[in-house]
Amino acid sequence: MGCFAATAQAQTGTQTYSPFRDEVADELLQRSVAATALAPQPYMREMFWGFRDDTPAFFRDSLMQIVARSYYLTRDNFDGSRSQAWAGGGWLAYRSGLIADMFGVHAAFYTSQPLSAQPDESGTKLLTPEQRSLGMLGQIYGRVKIFDQEFRGGRQLVDAILLNHQDNRMVPNTFEGVTLVSLPDAKRSYDYAVGWISSIKQRDSNDFVPMSDAATGSDVVNRDAWFAMVKYRPMPGLSTAVAAYHVQDFLNTEFGQVEYTLQLPKDVPQWIVGVNVLTQQSDGTNLLTGSPFQTYQASGKVQMSYAGWILFAVGSITGNESKIFSPYGTKPNYDDMQQTSFDNANEKALGGSVAYDFAHAFGNVGLAGLTAGVWYTRGWDAINPATAAAIPDRNELDVWLQYRPSSEPLKGLRTKVQYSTVWQEGNVRVAQPEFRFIVDYTVLFR
Repeated sequence: MGCFAATAQAQTGTQTYSPFRDEVADELLQRSVAATALAPQPYMREMFWGFRDDTPAFFRDSLMQIVARSYYLTRDNFDGSRSQAWAGGGWLAYRSGLIADMFGVHAAFYTSQPLSAQPDESGTKLLTPEQRSLGMLGQIYGRVKIFDQEFRGGRQLVDAILLNHQDNRMVPNTFEGVTLVSLPDAKRSYDYAVGWISSIKQRDSNDFVPMSDAATGSDVVNRDAWFAMVKYRPMPGLSTAVAAYHVQDFLNTEFGQVEYTLQLPKDVPQWIVGVNVLTQQSDGTNLLTGSPFQTYQASGKVQMSYAGWILFAVGSITGNESKIFSPYGTKPNYDDMQQTSFDNANEKALGGSVAYDFAHAFGNVGLAGLTAGVWYTRGWDAINPATAAAIPDRNELDVWLQYRPSSEPLKGLRTKVQYSTVWQEGNVRVAQPEFRFIVDYTVLFR
């Protein structure tokens, strides 16, 4: 994985807009073949090493990223409790150049320190479940570049749609294993990643645990995971993606997606349509739930953008045998919102969003980088798959405001305010409001 930048497209394989898949600072997805091929980064303050041309490539082509982050989250939970914390930290990452145009290393240290956190208000995932600090060497791996692909072995980020970094708190998920990934090439119509993963360090943990433990949330028989992903762009405007992973005796998950951007003149509304399907089955001795199941979630999206406005409508339906399990990263369904993914058994959902980029009309008065939006979704018909009893309908409203300038003097800064409320009968509280305030600053040395 090449530079230190990520987009919503990189994370999910989708071209469509989602305010919760392009989170906080740019993640360490390392998107370039070599540091010398790294494109300018619009949301990072870039500093240049200034090495002489005869400096060995291991140092001359190296990258270092420093991210400073502050994150406050408070939520009044349905059960009457409160989750609340304010944390500060970030990460320091280093990626070397290549020796003999082939061998290199990568490492990243992450930390999250409690600035204000009470032990009885856990659940924010900004810190450990006990509201204690996070600090770990989340990435350290060797890499071998062969043609337009790279072998990696060790602790690393994985960007494979179903397995991903889920960087929407203080620190991301990272994984331990061996992977083979394609390196970006604008002339190539496909990208891929395959690998074997033994363990995962989740967002609120200092420790790597077996993939099977992460699936159940407890200490169980150890199982690793195999995964594969392919993205293919057969023609202008059309993009496809397929992905899968297998955890023996626990879970098999497959995903497919097709999106098309209508090829229209630039001065008219731009349209994108997309559909995706996720299927999931128990495996072997059914250690995840204790009984066999097979389910799915299908979702679709229509998006229009014009004159700074982005409007989209989403819908989804989930099979009736089980909810969707997603222990290894952000969910790829289109209605994955701030708090809810609307993927309970038998659940249907419809929603829509309106967002505005102030740069379109107000960029010349200092508002370039300011965006705002609102998103509402309603879910109904969910059931408890074990008893077939109905689960009350639920609704979510999200509102956000973000400022992320791409020019001096504030380039590298990002501030974001997010507010969300979920309503559902049958709980101690009928409403579950959540507020997030994030500030981070990213510097890239290259």
